Amino acid sequence: MQQVTASVSVGWLNLDAWSETYVGGRWLSEVELPKHQWETQSHHNPLANLLLIASHNLVEIALFGSIQKILQASPGKFPKHEKLFAKARFVDVLIEWPKELGHAAFDLSVEPYSSVDRLRERRNQAIHFGSALTTLEMARSALFSAVEGSKAITGHLLGPGAFKYDAVLKKYPLGPQPMFSGVLFPN
Repeated sequence: MQQVTASVSVGWLNLDAWSETYVGGRWLSEVELPKHQWETQSHHNPLANLLLIASHNLVEIALFGSIQKILQASPGKFPKHEKLFAKARFVDVLIEWPKELGHAAFDLSVEPYSSVDRLRERRNQAIHFGSALTTLEMARSALFSAVEGSKAITGHLLGPGAFKYDAVLKKYPLGPQPMFSGVLFPN
């Protein structure tokens, strides 16, 4: 009897909160939602709204994760921020904390930060007021802008190469979309 030898290589991506949210959001954007607004069915509009909310969550994960790394790297250096971290408001962390932690403030007048800020406002309208409709273009733009914003925030606070999801983006690519700051909202 002849001996047969074979080898198999197995690999997978180690997913966490950011990457799982991204992969799910990308699936909604690329697979579940129709290409055109006129092709939507009744369940697509709430899914587009969920994609917008999930996109904002990507930015939250990137921002708070970066801030947490800064705080953990220097315990006791920023006692106010360590105390407030668990209950900090996104807008305060986005606008005030970078400078308070020794970094330049985010320039919310330039991309991708202007899209991150507009996404924050629209997410708040959708969550707290329930009247914010989300088009397919808005949802796809929100996801694209959230990815770009996550990269920029992480790089700004932690330095070049700190964004650790390039392998996820390579495996699950997202085509370019308009930035969220330039997308028209429905009336």
